[in-house]
Amino acid sequence: MHQPRRLQVTMDAEGLALLLPPVTLAALVDSWLREDCPGLNYAALVSGAGPSQAVLWAKSPGVLAGRPFFDAIFTQLNCKVSWFLPEGSKLVPVARVAEVRGPAHSLLLGERVALNTLARCSGIASAAAAAVEAARGAGWTGHVAGTRKTTPGFRLVEKYGLLVGGAASHRYDLGGLVMVKDNHVVAAGGVEKAVRAARQAADFALKVEVECSSLQEAVQAAEAGADLVLLDNFKPKELHPTAAALKAQFPSVAVEASGGITLDNLPQFCGPHIDVISMGMLTQAAPALDFSLKLFAKEAAPVPKIHWS
Repeated sequence: MHQPRRLQVTMDAEGLALLLPPVTLAALVDSWLREDCPGLNYAALVSGAGPSQAVLWAKSPGVLAGRPFFDAIFTQLNCKVSWFLPEGSKLVPVARVAEVRGPAHSLLLGERVALNTLARCSGIASAAAAAVEAARGAGWTGHVAGTRKTTPGFRLVEKYGLLVGGAASHRYDLGGLVMVKDNHVVAAGGVEKAVRAARQAADFALKVEVECSSLQEAVQAAEAGADLVLLDNFKPKELHPTAAALKAQFPSVAVEASGGITLDNLPQFCGPHIDVISMGMLTQAAPALDFSLKLFAKEAAPVPKIHWS
């Protein structure tokens, strides 16, 4: 069993739990548990309600993320979690991560919901950490960010995972930023009309970002009052000269690159005129980490085997 190292991220990973609204967290947990067990739980008659304990094992490498959700699930089921590793730890399998104690039927009722949440959140944090590391390795100091491409009903977990991994979450919802996309431009009748309407709606409280497919559109957006310009689906050889030309005229306008960016090609999109690189794959394609929760009758909990594929 390996002792994991603590991953250094741009934010205090343990402090990020303060971002989670308790009422929203409790409502999410309630919905997850109701989804998994909306009626009779016949397996509870097998396990019984006697006091029991289980060990949480990490069986794949990555970044630990999602402790607040794991805690909230078992708290609702009258179980207590004791953690051995802090949020944001770099996991080297096999790692003993936590112990959970409570009635046997409650431990097993929360097992799959808690593991699913932790595995998914940790997978996103791991992908985010890898992306930030790749960007820093290229000498780029801008913001690696997620997108609004999240799983319905699971956004809070996925946005939180991005933050633990050291990435920016981007806007949480439609109210966090006035984003003028290509369809808004068509509906409004042009870039200038769309940006003027967005600027009026945003007032002083919100920034306006405009998706652009050419330098001409980017200049129009900046002239109309955009705070940020999103250069979407640009190839690196087109992206950097476009961003440089825009910045030469509008140095205060931030430039975001997005579309088709992966962990492999990310360094190609890093450049001195790019402020933000957003990546949908961080939430859409990040593989879940492998965790298991094993009950044990004695103090010595057996180390699980890893099945390599």
